[in-house]
Amino acid sequence: MTKHYVHIALPLPTPRLFTYTIPEQMLAGAEPRVGVRVLVPFGKRVLTGVLVESSVQSVSEVKDVLELLDDEPAFSPQMLAFTRWIADYYMASWGETLKAALPQGMTVESVVRVSAVQHVSPEALQAMERRAPRRAALLKELMHHNGEVSVGYLEKVLGGTGQIAAQLEALEELGLIERHRALSKEVKPKLQKAVELAAELAHNEDALRSALDELDRSSPKQALLLSHIVVHAAHSTEPLLVREALKATHSSESALKALVQKGYAAEYTTEILRVESPSHGQPDSSTTSLIQRDETALELTLEQQHAVDKLVEPLARGVFKPFLLYGVTGSGKTLVYIQLIREALKRGKSALMLVPEISLTPQLIERFRAVFGGQIGIMHSHRSAGERYDAWRMAKHGQVRLVIGARSAIFAPMEHLGVIIVDEEHEPSYKQDSPAPRYNARDCAVVRGTMEQAVVVLGSATPSLESMYNARSGKYHLLELTKRADGAQMPTIRVVDIVEQRKRRQMKGSFSRELLAAIAERVAKKEGVIVFQNRRGFASRLECLDCGTIPMCPNCSVALTYHKHRDQLRCHYCGYARAAEKACTHCGSLAMKEVGFGTQRIEDELADHFKAAPEAMQFPAKPAEQTPPPSDKPDRPRAAPVIQRMDLDTTSRKGSHKQMLMDFAAGKIDVLLGTQMVAKGLDFARVTLVGVVNADMQMYLPDFRAAERTFQLLTQVAGRAGRSSELRGEVIVQTAHPRHQTILAAVEGSYDLFYNDELQVRKEALYPPFVRFVMIEFSGREEAVVHNQAQYFAHYLPSHHKAFVRLGPAVPTIARLRSQYRRVIVLKGFKDADPTGKILREAIAHAHATYNLKHPSSAVHITIDIDALGVI
Repeated sequence: MTKHYVHIALPLPTPRLFTYTIPEQMLAGAEPRVGVRVLVPFGKRVLTGVLVESSVQSVSEVKDVLELLDDEPAFSPQMLAFTRWIADYYMASWGETLKAALPQGMTVESVVRVSAVQHVSPEALQAMERRAPRRAALLKELMHHNGEVSVGYLEKVLGGTGQIAAQLEALEELGLIERHRALSKEVKPKLQKAVELAAELAHNEDALRSALDELDRSSPKQALLLSHIVVHAAHSTEPLLVREALKATHSSESALKALVQKGYAAEYTTEILRVESPSHGQPDSSTTSLIQRDETALELTLEQQHAVDKLVEPLARGVFKPFLLYGVTGSGKTLVYIQLIREALKRGKSALMLVPEISLTPQLIERFRAVFGGQIGIMHSHRSAGERYDAWRMAKHGQVRLVIGARSAIFAPMEHLGVIIVDEEHEPSYKQDSPAPRYNARDCAVVRGTMEQAVVVLGSATPSLESMYNARSGKYHLLELTKRADGAQMPTIRVVDIVEQRKRRQMKGSFSRELLAAIAERVAKKEGVIVFQNRRGFASRLECLDCGTIPMCPNCSVALTYHKHRDQLRCHYCGYARAAEKACTHCGSLAMKEVGFGTQRIEDELADHFKAAPEAMQFPAKPAEQTPPPSDKPDRPRAAPVIQRMDLDTTSRKGSHKQMLMDFAAGKIDVLLGTQMVAKGLDFARVTLVGVVNADMQMYLPDFRAAERTFQLLTQVAGRAGRSSELRGEVIVQTAHPRHQTILAAVEGSYDLFYNDELQVRKEALYPPFVRFVMIEFSGREEAVVHNQAQYFAHYLPSHHKAFVRLGPAVPTIARLRSQYRRVIVLKGFKDADPTGKILREAIAHAHATYNLKHPSSAVHITIDIDALGVI
């Protein structure tokens, strides 16, 4: 029997490919096709890999491929080249990268499932807890479940990937649990039964009329069902699902079965796409309130038209060209995107648009749907496995020509790609944190554009220093939109020095009297207010006034955040939560003080303050010269405003975020208060006031990007105000550091002021964009082991090299995270000596290989992060 040798990339953290054979009968005489998924045995496991190369060289003792999963390749040659580049650059395996490029459910693998087979008495459990606490915790978790549980689930609950193998083995030897392997479910097309008019009646009007007359006399219910089938066929080309037909006519399955037996109807199986698809390309009635204007009727400004012309020129020639579209908030970048995508679709090209967090941008999605209708595919991780699978297939088969998605959409399998847009390119959410590959979708978009000969647009009102540096050094073409569209003016910005205000007793909790008066004034005019506070929870922490003890997370080196509404302490890193203690666990004192403030406390303070209305409305108004033009809307009675908090705690329920925005747009909510959620993607004409409660929260974090992120956040949230030419916007920024350069730049609305100063700081301190920043993290449960292994690894990396400099190993700001102790090595690669970073990556790979050879340790996990955003 002829065997075909092939190289398979498997989702394992190793750069090597694995050789297998494909029996002749599995191929039916055809050659193996590169890019198809295959199911292969690997040790005791079964994994899904991708066939990436054929081999003519025979190898002894090679296992056979178990199954070919695709008739057509899942990966085109372009996507194979793209994923290979990502794997090489970000130092991940090709197999891990290919897995990341596929929707969840398309990589079948064997998983170990565990179940408890013997009940253990409480006394026996207590005895086990004293001897082996982790073993007891694992058994307790299993006993809470009636059926099987995957090992992955247990590791997630108990913490520490790969750390429970010994406990499972011990419990199995005691006969308390059972383990077995099973294949995970592969996502499949969704099939449902449909019904249609029988061919004999569809093409014979007389026969149809006769059948309906006969059924009217003998079986009216069957006549009603048949009539519904006829009407549907006359008005729609979509399949008529059996369940929908029976529901619409209140019929039973027996009625349908009788029609089929009489030869009047025929049942068949059809595929149902699990995607959102508003009929006729229009948004449904529940979402139209988020659309503030008709994009198709807007005329381009001169700046917008200039930008579109420059973007279309390389598109028409079919060549790669990268652009940075720098436009102030409200300047109409989205309209430029729409016009560019229109031009691409006219030319038979497809378009890909990346957004930072798609769940936070429902307004943008609806704007694009209103223009492009059913041509849009939405790809992001918040959708079900089936929805993601269908969206992926529609993109691959050209059923949608515009894909909008979060960072993982960079892998969308689109043909004839002409345009790639990265909106809000400065956002850190474009960087993948875990698992590998730890890619930056923004940078990958430029690389994919090079490979596809596509136009790449990076858009932002606050570009990252790296992107602006690339633009001003000639690597990108810089396009600027300096004015707001529709005649709207930039908002006026006032700074309130909260230190000075406290001295004058002009503060009410976290709010200055100026900000409270401004909120009251806007609420009375029925105008919208956004209040920004970049921290969740009620207080940043609890603290004992007597001994100073602060409740800490048992898994991380951070204080627990206090959430008052649930009377709960919670870690925002690992998710650990417990009831807030009433007394100090160290000294027993009842004097537990709430320190700091988050969105919950801000919400409570604001609500309590306005409960005193109308007295709360009596603060002196601001100076007349700063008062916005009067609104033509009549004042309403001065009642307490409706306040809605928007953060991760209040938007966890599906659809809640969108509903809040709809209520805010409709005027049902007066004050929208929240974290970064209120700073991104909101475009409401009724918003005339933005209040920043504390502008300093991120500015002094031990992170070289802290100043940049503070400037970006303040500028972005300020840009939510005054988006209409009819109502001038105002921003009130509360800060304890009004003369700080970042605050001054944000208040002046001067990107250049910030950019020039920060660029000089980065150059002197050797930070991006002047160097390539790499972080190698070591983590494990034993601090001494982690420390020693990090030292071993560092030994094989020179501290000074012509292409890079090494710093550390060092203890990071958060020394323990999710029960894992941490050490980090930072490498700064010199771009002038090593433009592509190849020398640096080779040095890391050599050190890693030598370390694994001489000091291997399964107790320490090593993470290599190329172009890391910073150190936690």
